[in-house]
Amino acid sequence: MDENDNIMNAESLNIDSTLEEVSKQLRYGERLILDVGNNYFDQADIIYDTLVLRGYHATKSFKNGRNQIIVRKKS
Repeated sequence: MDENDNIMNAESLNIDSTLEEVSKQLRYGERLILDVGNNYFDQADIIYDTLVLRGYHATKSFKNGRNQIIVRKKS
């Protein structure tokens, strides 16, 4: 994690509002970590797939027992 990283709790947000927040918050050169948590109803997979289809660079991660998606804007 570095100074250009932001963390957003995405566990309680619905998928559409999560994607809207990503598009508002993420700037070039920044990295946003979506903390999805327990991945109920495959939420992390759906968010990941949608981000990739929208042209973001996304990586799935599992840290401290929680599902995360690391997102960057493609240049």
